[in-house]
Amino acid sequence: MNGDFGRVTSAQVRRELARMDHKAGRRRFWIGLIVVLALAFAAGALAARFLFALVDIRTSGMSDSLMSGDVVLCERMDSPLRPLAIERGALALVQYRENGMLKQTIRRVIALGDEEVSVDEEGRVTVDGEALEEPYAAWRSQMDWSGDGEATLGGALENPFAEPDTVIVPDDAEEAPLQADDMNYPLIVPEGQLFVLCDDRENVLDSRSSRFGLVKEADVLGLARLVIWPVHRAALLDAG
Repeated sequence: MNGDFGRVTSAQVRRELARMDHKAGRRRFWIGLIVVLALAFAAGALAARFLFALVDIRTSGMSDSLMSGDVVLCERMDSPLRPLAIERGALALVQYRENGMLKQTIRRVIALGDEEVSVDEEGRVTVDGEALEEPYAAWRSQMDWSGDGEATLGGALENPFAEPDTVIVPDDAEEAPLQADDMNYPLIVPEGQLFVLCDDRENVLDSRSSRFGLVKEADVLGLARLVIWPVHRAALLDAG
């Protein structure tokens, strides 16, 4: 039988081996990419859960430092990487109660425990008898301390750390009017508490109002570090 089945040349063998190696290389590439993406996702999820939180600013209480529409990266106070210290001028993510509901907002730390603070009718602040320089503070018009109840509460944020049971709405919750500055000065801040203010001093959802009051250090959830969105406003946040 003289049938010719052909011969496999060394060049054909090399081409086939190269093809198989290329195919295996592509498979390794895609497997490696999937592994890297999975690890990056897991690292991001862990960071979001234990290290950082993204906060969407919805009101103008902290103008011009933070504007409505900004997305802010906050470092969590319970971060396992390092202990965080609360200092004057820090932008603190704090929780407070409004009509029985637990909410969060960002406010500027003005005075710490055992410090004496005063705010005059023009909004000037003194701490332990010394005038506080506040380049971040904004006054948009003549301050109105009348407390006529027409102002609306502002500064409520998405709750980045909320568990399903952290919002409590009692059956008898009623809307109460916002009061202007009704604190008695000079005020000595108790140990373990903070006196915080809006940067926009026309917004009185802060420690000037008994509706908001002093903030316990335990109610500080994090410190705002960075504006990440929108891009043209991306910047590190000044601690004042």
